[in-house]
Amino acid sequence: MKVIYGVLCNKNSIVLKNMLDILSKDNKIFIHVDLKSDIEEFSEYKSYKNVEFIKNRVCVNWGEFSLTQATLNIINSAKNMEYDYISIISGDCLPLKSDSLIKEFLEKNNGKEFIGVEKSFNKKELENRVKYIYPRWRFNKKCTNVNLLLKIKRTLQIKLCLFKKNSKFKNLPKLYKGCNWFTISKDLVEYITKYLNENGDYIEAFQNSFCSDEVFFQTIVMNSKFRNNVYRINENIDDNIMSLRYIDWKSGPEYPKILSENDFEKIKNTECIIGRKFNSELDFDKYYKFIER
Repeated sequence: MKVIYGVLCNKNSIVLKNMLDILSKDNKIFIHVDLKSDIEEFSEYKSYKNVEFIKNRVCVNWGEFSLTQATLNIINSAKNMEYDYISIISGDCLPLKSDSLIKEFLEKNNGKEFIGVEKSFNKKELENRVKYIYPRWRFNKKCTNVNLLLKIKRTLQIKLCLFKKNSKFKNLPKLYKGCNWFTISKDLVEYITKYLNENGDYIEAFQNSFCSDEVFFQTIVMNSKFRNNVYRINENIDDNIMSLRYIDWKSGPEYPKILSENDFEKIKNTECIIGRKFNSELDFDKYYKFIER
């Protein structure tokens, strides 16, 4: 079982180092560093034999197509390699099982696609993400230095969808959404690549959309024969679990919650292979004992 990991990150950290120490021993790793970040901060990993930095970097901003583009750049970098699965993860992720147990699970479920798909969602809200051409200020999560009148104008535009319509929207198939972190087979990657090459309008339709990273890949998969291979697709479970990701969007105080060793008891009762998010406060001694259990 050959697995490639694609890491999207914007900073070096103790979490990233430990993740690479674990996963790069027997797996190829492609790292996309946000163009806003100094690549030299990651120079310590250039000596890792299985780690490669993506040259075609993009400036990743929340809500923009840039996160989807960075994911595509990772996938394209791996296109000539032999592998069974590719896992897209963030620099704040850590494996929740040993590398051997992860591969054992994937081998046991070989042919399944671990991509999250929400079973119920607001169709209009989802379509509005792509139906309109959103200006860049739409993606600014910080509203500092913006006067009250402009804030009100922005809110009304968003609520009433007072934006120019996306002419490419009508050409899209039925939309689906779910977790933007996934583990999919090379067969599916090749299908996605072929689909994009044959449907030139598809990428263009998403380039000015809102949070396309949760829609772009799911829509391709669920309108193809691969929908039948999606892991636990007929069960009413969380889309993060379908993608084998443990992400706590409920507990807070951060959303998603910053995971710690106190979450291990809950995590061990799941099939999840990747956890998000962790930070430097994690007790790494307890973490290593946990994944080697």
